Amino acid sequence: MKKLFCLMLCLLLFLVACSNGNKDSDSKENKGNKTYTTDDGSKVKIPKNPKRVLVLTANYGNFKKLGVKPIAVTSVFPNSKYLDMSKVKKIDPENVEAAAKLKPDLIITYKENKNNKKFAKIAPTVPIKVQDMDYKETHIEMGKLVNKEAKAQKQANKLSEKLAKDGEEIKKEIGNDKTFSIMDVQAKDIYQFGPRFGRGSEAIYEGFNLKEDPKAKQAMPKEKFMKVPKEKFNTYSGDYLLLPTKDGKKPNNDFVKSNTWKNNKAVQEGNVIYYSMNEAIYADLISVEKQAELFKEELLKHK
Repeated sequence: MKKLFCLMLCLLLFLVACSNGNKDSDSKENKGNKTYTTDDGSKVKIPKNPKRVLVLTANYGNFKKLGVKPIAVTSVFPNSKYLDMSKVKKIDPENVEAAAKLKPDLIITYKENKNNKKFAKIAPTVPIKVQDMDYKETHIEMGKLVNKEAKAQKQANKLSEKLAKDGEEIKKEIGNDKTFSIMDVQAKDIYQFGPRFGRGSEAIYEGFNLKEDPKAKQAMPKEKFMKVPKEKFNTYSGDYLLLPTKDGKKPNNDFVKSNTWKNNKAVQEGNVIYYSMNEAIYADLISVEKQAELFKEELLKHK
């Protein structure tokens, strides 16, 4: 009996030691730095598992989807009901002093930010280039930064598959040849947006795989947005016209009262969709999915 007791005690101590060894191993594995390669080939040493991420880009929704809470985000972009941003701390994306006070261990900025070298003295700083990646690739890259690449890949694939199926359903109802234009119709100016420029373009063009108006596509510069002369409005407007506005309703200005607007094909056929700019400006997985739900409902309603 005494021998059996001693044997069991030894076994218990062995299991505890193994458990502690695994914890120590995991702890060491989760600490330290790793090298991240930016889109231009630059190497940045970042924490393997950052705990205080400062997001000075429009990617808050990517981190929210991954279960990561940034210590603060940029103040440049509006609140979105899709992202529930009301309680998130915001700072000026060029305010180095404000960033330093937050003591981040990883900073994410746009490549165009003039203070990136100063941010890099505070914490490892990763600059990203707008439009170099689609919404899926962007999410996966954000996942890499916080050691959640596999989760990000799974989430991106799941949404991509869902939107592709929804796109087929939409095309089956409205036709494969229908074209789409995304425009911001202001009092004095009109702007048009191509793929990878927010405003719902990721859901429409990349998610649903719907077609751009061919003449607008041909005229669109590499930046994927352009100012449209009023006399070209109907030339660049597709079968469906998508208008992000401040309140998600039809603009109240002289242009929408003009003959140019009234003679527009999409306007005459009731194929104009209005939606809120605050939600449409983002292109993270949460926002793209919500935008897609709205567009699908409206497009099938307009069939």
